[in-house]
Formats: sequence, structure tokens, C-alpha cells
Amino acid sequence: MTAKTIFFAFLCSLPVMFLGQVNGQNSSNVSGPAYLAMPKVFKLGENGQQYENLMPRYQSLLEACGGDMRLAHGKLHDMMEEMEVFADSLGYDLNGIKAWMHFFWKEDGSIEHIGFYLKPNSRNVDTARLGAFLKKFSQHYQLPVTADAKYSHYSTFSFPVF
Repeated sequence: MTAKTIFFAFLCSLPVMFLGQVNGQNSSNVSGPAYLAMPKVFKLGENGQQYENLMPRYQSLLEACGGDMRLAHGKLHDMMEEMEVFADSLGYDLNGIKAWMHFFWKEDGSIEHIGFYLKPNSRNVDTARLGAFLKKFSQHYQLPVTADAKYSHYSTFSFPVF
């Protein structure tokens, strides 16, 4: 066998190897789409592909509020105040935390996922403890907005809320 023949055989086998990898990925995903396995609370920047697949499945909070910006802002502000009250009840200090957060709600306002990432000017906190707090909050709180479709909101949040 010449080097040319070996190289040609290798090139011909690449599509087969590639298809095997693709089929392997699909067969390992029999349980459903990757976004279904998204954790309840996660750090933004992790779970990249799942996060990207998740976002288009949600309308905006503004759309869920019928385009009423004051209503949407008021609901968010109330939620952040409730988050502070909940943190106080658990003895968790939110003061000085500044973070980017992406909330994902079900149609009934229950929290499905929360993505977060501390801003550089945030008070330094243990992100695992913050994640655990957010998970508890997500199980406790329901936004009083019902909609025909799931909805989300991405913004920066600072504590204390004024």
C-alpha cells in the first residue's frame, strides 16, 4: 500500500468517523433536549450551549406584562425586595452584592432557572453559598405575573434595593 492510498483511505473514513460522533452525541441525548438538564441555579458562562438553547424558549418579562414597562419594573423591584426579606430570614447578607442575573419563569410565575455572575465591583462572596441561597429563593418565590408562555429577564441587580 502506498502512502497515497493510505492517505486517500484516511480521507474517505473521516465522514464516517464524524457521523459516528454526531450519532453518538444524539443517542446519548435520548432523554431530551440539553436545555432540560439545565440546573435550577447556575453561573453565567457555564453550561454555555444549554443556556443558548434555553433563551429562545422564553418571551421577555416586558412581553409577559403586556408591554407595560412600569408594571414589569415594579414586579422586578418587588421581587428583589422579597429576596432581601427572604435573605434576612435565613441570616444571609445580600448587602454589597452586585450581579448580572438572568431569571427564567414558568407561565405561572414560578422560577424555573436563575443564572448569575458577580460584577467586578461586587462585595466578594462565596458563589456556591450565593447559588444555594438563590436556589432556596427560587423554591420559595413566585412572581405575580401569569402569561401564556414562559418568560425571562436579564439585568444587573444590586443590594440593598432602594
